[in-house]
Amino acid sequence: MLVKLKSFYRTFFPARQLLIRQNGEVKHLVLAPWLQLTTLMVILIAIAWLSISTLQIISQADKITSIEQKQVTKQQEWKKQHFQQQAAYEKQLEQLAILEQKQALLQSMIESLPESMNKPTLPNDAEPLLLPIEENAEDFHAPLEDEQQPKQVKHLESMTERLARLDAAYNRSFVVLDEQIKLRHQEIVAMLEGAGLDSSLANTSILESSDTAQGGPLDLFDESRIPAEFLAIADNLLALNNLENLLSELPQTLPAADYYISSSFGLRKDPMNGRRAFHKGVDLAGWHKTEIFAPADGTVLRAGRNGGYGNFIELQHKNGFVTRFGHLNKIKVKKGQTVTKDDVIGLMGSTGRSTSTHLHYEVLVNGKHVNPVKITKALSRVR
Repeated sequence: MLVKLKSFYRTFFPARQLLIRQNGEVKHLVLAPWLQLTTLMVILIAIAWLSISTLQIISQADKITSIEQKQVTKQQEWKKQHFQQQAAYEKQLEQLAILEQKQALLQSMIESLPESMNKPTLPNDAEPLLLPIEENAEDFHAPLEDEQQPKQVKHLESMTERLARLDAAYNRSFVVLDEQIKLRHQEIVAMLEGAGLDSSLANTSILESSDTAQGGPLDLFDESRIPAEFLAIADNLLALNNLENLLSELPQTLPAADYYISSSFGLRKDPMNGRRAFHKGVDLAGWHKTEIFAPADGTVLRAGRNGGYGNFIELQHKNGFVTRFGHLNKIKVKKGQTVTKDDVIGLMGSTGRSTSTHLHYEVLVNGKHVNPVKITKALSRVR
């Protein structure tokens, strides 16, 4: 082996001479084998070092590129998550705005319920819900650290659940309120039908009175954020309140304080001739000169003598109601005069076609006679 190395060494690295000519002189430079070998080794080492360095630089550049790519990917993921969270936040704000309008409408409806109805309560967790979203609004506009992201996502999910629970609670409240409104409306209509007033009053309650003094600052609801079915419930409440107000304007009591019914409404034997006849009112007997009151607000249409009625008063009330009072001893109002409920309009007597002191009292609805006692009892039950 050593012999082969020596042979190789001598073959490829023999002693060489270099001739160098300078200024007309020729010099000889001998390159020894060891010098040739050393030079070759230095060259090879330099080449190897350059190769290794180049590979390391390339590898380092690849690592930097990989890190930069990871950073770009991470930034893109964060932006995507940020946009998702921002969208969720904006959706929650929209849901919250809808809930606020629902709450405002529901609270307004509860406060507007007639006194005859029990007032339900709003969900207990309504007020505390409004704070967390507002307090954390800035969190959605700043970058999140890795450890913060799960916490923020969890917060969003928690708020979404709370919003959903509250929305369900409001929906249940509207349903309950709608049932109570319909039940009250049906109760009134049933009583009115029992008194024969369904066609004259139940339909009238749908229309809002426009000839009364009304006004005030405009404070509208954002109806675009309230479901149509809830607005329909609000309209039902308005109709119910109109009906309740209408009932309060009707003749609810008989027009005397101390009396007894001496002759009822309907078929009877005439007190003068004993023949069958239809009695269009009710006779209220009492002491002579007993005060007679206006059963509701109205205007005097007639006041004076009127044939068999004797001293007679006719009052015009709202919603097509007219009341008549006969056989009065004295009339205390004049034609065209405005009277309010419980004003004294006359004194009980026995004028006209009468056998003794009493008041002949009639009630007409849109020109049709109805039983005053029946109306009074029906209205007293629904009130």
